[in-house]
Amino acid sequence: MAHSKLYVQLMNSREWRELRAAKLQANPLCECCQAQGYVVAARCVHHKIPVESARTPDEMRRLALCGLDGLQSLCFQCHANIHKAEHSHSKAAHKQRSQDRLKQWIAKNQTPAGSGADDAS
Repeated sequence: MAHSKLYVQLMNSREWRELRAAKLQANPLCECCQAQGYVVAARCVHHKIPVESARTPDEMRRLALCGLDGLQSLCFQCHANIHKAEHSHSKAAHKQRSQDRLKQWIAKNQTPAGSGADDAS
């Protein structure tokens, strides 16, 4: 599924890579497995608040680079299970985010009625 351009930029940024590495260094074990008494190496870093739930670019940046407390170290399986339970990677979720972004763009770029911008000279 496609992510927004800003999301991709943030996940490829130096700041995110450094934050991700710091989280895995601070919590090298899967936090979900550990809570159940298992010892499994973490390979993924999960945002507790989904980054693409943001309504503005500034909010998306804040959520993406939220600090260690806003993240979870997880194994691949637990990460997949969380996203499956949240339906955050479903076609419907991606379609809804795309529609939300379109509505935001329209609201931002719509010319107010009576402004004269659409009037023919």
